[in-house]
Amino acid sequence: MMEREKEYKITDHQLFISPLLLWIKLRRQNKVAKGRRWMAFKITLFVLISSPFRGIQRLYLRRKLRSVDPNKKPPVFVIGHWRSGTTHLHYLLWQDKQFVCLDAFQAFFFNIAFVSKTIVKPILNAFMPSTRPQDNVKIDANSPQEEEHPLTNRTYMSGMHAFFFPKNLTYLTKWNLFENVTESEVKEWKKTYSDLLKKILLFQDPKKRLLLKNPHNTGRIKVLSEMFPKAKFIFIHRNPYEVYSSTRVLYAKTVSTQFLQDFSDKEIEDRILISYEKTLTRYLELRGLIPKNQIIEVAYADLDNKPLEELKRMYEHLDLGDFNSVLPLFQKYLEGVKNFKKNKPVAIPERILQRIQTDWKFAFDEWGYQMNEVKSS
Repeated sequence: MMEREKEYKITDHQLFISPLLLWIKLRRQNKVAKGRRWMAFKITLFVLISSPFRGIQRLYLRRKLRSVDPNKKPPVFVIGHWRSGTTHLHYLLWQDKQFVCLDAFQAFFFNIAFVSKTIVKPILNAFMPSTRPQDNVKIDANSPQEEEHPLTNRTYMSGMHAFFFPKNLTYLTKWNLFENVTESEVKEWKKTYSDLLKKILLFQDPKKRLLLKNPHNTGRIKVLSEMFPKAKFIFIHRNPYEVYSSTRVLYAKTVSTQFLQDFSDKEIEDRILISYEKTLTRYLELRGLIPKNQIIEVAYADLDNKPLEELKRMYEHLDLGDFNSVLPLFQKYLEGVKNFKKNKPVAIPERILQRIQTDWKFAFDEWGYQMNEVKSS
């Protein structure tokens, strides 16, 4: 089993069950590299095969969503840059049964999940790796996932499309940061996202509260607070050097498998640097718009070293409920992951270290991280 896990490679694509019109639009907006045409062909094939099931699901859900309202119990949003500890925090909070999360099955089969779960979900469980390729976190078909995954199968208005078409940076700037967007585009995004959350709730449990972990939401907090005025936000940050190193692994093991365009190592390095700077500076610009009792910041190191203290602080500051009642659940989970082995950090070239210390200086200053000495070139 261990050997199988070590050799596991992602060979499928997230766009497999996208609507045909969306796939056509994405193809018109972006050129697919010659070496990626086979994957593009497979996406087209699966899009066509899954079409009847998507149609059946649309009919099934036509009236059911009317009674679902994510604002009845305002969502809790876990935000922060990729590889800052959002998944660890998400898994921890998921132990509290007041919350429901998008699970892996619904995330990757969103457009057919309601009509295929009895057949497809067991199959997915059988073929999924037991841990995520990028960080060894345990995963199965019921594990919590970020809702940006199904958003890419609903609309072109998702920052994650920059993972598929990396040459097109506008997916990040427009749909994660809302730069150069019209009022009608924002309105359409809100409608699409609201519909997405309703379907997550309906699939999981409409009576419970959504817990949503999504790094793409970090620069969207203004729009999200307009949609959900009483929502709570938990922002997690991590040492910038560790974030860069871990994000580089993420691209190597996961994101690059989804590329439909050629993208060099240097371009990946530039993208990580730009994405971090743009995402976190936008967050800092917007965080003051959220009422202080609805947003809290936590350091990954503190969550790692004193998790129960940090969780208690979150519950008290955000008024998430009786912490003592869920304390045993957190303790049990933490006991189960106490032997978790993190990936070894990837060495960062000095030329990148210099750029990190220049381009990301604001983060070192804002959250008090110590800069390392770097030789001048």
